[in-house]
Amino acid sequence: MLNLLLVLLLQTQTLAPGQKVVVGLEDGQEVTIQDPVFTGFIEGHSGEAVLTYREGSIHGEVPLKNVSRIEFRPYKKGRPFSLTVTLKNGQVLQVEAERRDYVSLRGSTDAGMVTIKQPDPLSGPVGLTTRQANRKKDLTIQYLEFPTS
Repeated sequence: MLNLLLVLLLQTQTLAPGQKVVVGLEDGQEVTIQDPVFTGFIEGHSGEAVLTYREGSIHGEVPLKNVSRIEFRPYKKGRPFSLTVTLKNGQVLQVEAERRDYVSLRGSTDAGMVTIKQPDPLSGPVGLTTRQANRKKDLTIQYLEFPTS
């Protein structure tokens, strides 16, 4: 029984490595990240990551292995991120990010390890302020694509 569990665990671990995500940035650059680790409204490692969303009064989760592309629609102040999610079966969902108001991903590229955050907290002014940050100026990610191979 223990051997069967070990075999299943090893098979699961060998399926996830090698996954990549193409990050389209606001300035037009594209970055390909291998074996990404997500935090925020997308949470998890590579093939095991899950997008949590809300569509009206419906709350849901979709595994990233079922997602082809996530587009960030224009940000509206005081609202969660609006997303256009294209599933691998062709279905398109118009949803909002659930629970957390940010996403970050970390992984390796040809140039080494990178971390990309949405919104990018480093773009804001340094110092104390009594006003909320202008999140629209801090946005870095335009879309995420999940190639099949």
